[in-house]
Amino acid sequence: MNTLEHINSDKTEASDEALVLLAQNGDTDALTELVCRFLPLIRNRASSFTTVSADRDDLIQEGLIALLSAVNAYHDDKGAGFKTYCYVCVQNKMLKELEKRSSKKQQAMQNYLPLEELERSTLNDDCDDPFWIVAARESRQILMEKAKNLLSGLEQETLSLYLSGLSYEEIAAQLNLSTKAVDNALQRVRRKLREV
Repeated sequence: MNTLEHINSDKTEASDEALVLLAQNGDTDALTELVCRFLPLIRNRASSFTTVSADRDDLIQEGLIALLSAVNAYHDDKGAGFKTYCYVCVQNKMLKELEKRSSKKQQAMQNYLPLEELERSTLNDDCDDPFWIVAARESRQILMEKAKNLLSGLEQETLSLYLSGLSYEEIAAQLNLSTKAVDNALQRVRRKLREV
């Protein structure tokens, strides 16, 4: 019995590198064995990066994709064992995913306009300085004109109710919407007013 036949008969005893060679030649059992071996490592790396279950599951998925890529790209003549190579691939894939998510969140935060600031400028006229009162009213008027041109009817209604002090639930009830729809409308308002 030659070496490949022996490996084919008992994959649980085979080395990682031998399984990779078989998987590269289309042996799905060898690939399954590699996934079983490396799934704990992938889960461990994902858990070390995040505590949120949904994020962890996404990172595990990214890790599995990295494992499959590592199997396809691995060459044992490069000097590193498969376990080392796979670990680096998995970690890099997860870090890239986290970096991508971080940049998306950062971009969203840059476009964020707190409605509370708009609310304060709209509702507050109790300053004694006449110059400040006139400037605030002009600023509010300009902002409201821009809002009328930029916002849809629903967004204008939602903003108006929000600025009058209603909660998301009260706005939802008054407009016959879900609270999620109210939140989405206010997010669009923030984004549009931020672009002004």
